[in-house]
Amino acid sequence: ADPPYPGTSARYYSDHPDFDGEVDHEGLLSWLATYDGWALSTSAAALPDVLASCPPGVRIAAWTRGERPTSSYRPLNGWEPVIYLGGRPQWREPADRRVDTLVHHSRPRTTDPDRVIGSKPAAFIWWMIELLGAAPQDTLDDLYPGSGAVTRAWNLITNEANPTNGLEP
Repeated sequence: ADPPYPGTSARYYSDHPDFDGEVDHEGLLSWLATYDGWALSTSAAALPDVLASCPPGVRIAAWTRGERPTSSYRPLNGWEPVIYLGGRPQWREPADRRVDTLVHHSRPRTTDPDRVIGSKPAAFIWWMIELLGAAPQDTLDDLYPGSGAVTRAWNLITNEANPTNGLEP
């Protein structure tokens, strides 16, 4: 889930057609608990409050995205936490291990007509799917579709695994 981060809805999303005010993160976490595995993006500032509502056993991964060009009297935040739970454990050779950090500096896709503030780059989406050990036979629910990038990435994965898209040749 990549909802608007706590305290940012009115500032960044009020002109988005799906805008419905602040997200109830406690309710969202209750909903996520019904899944075998899930990942929730949030901000570093909101992390303590969101973690207070999380079930035991969650883990925190870090996407180091680099700073945003802005003026600030305080240190600029250059990372975003991803809280995750469950997923599929998989044994990997040391060279192929999954890691809970991603260093990927991205720039806004200003020429993308489907761009939504806060949308994640493809490298982030692939990393998150790998972090959960998701496989093509799994079901992915993109609870906050925004730009649709997560669903597009998932469709690429499932189509590569099944080039006929479930149709007989």
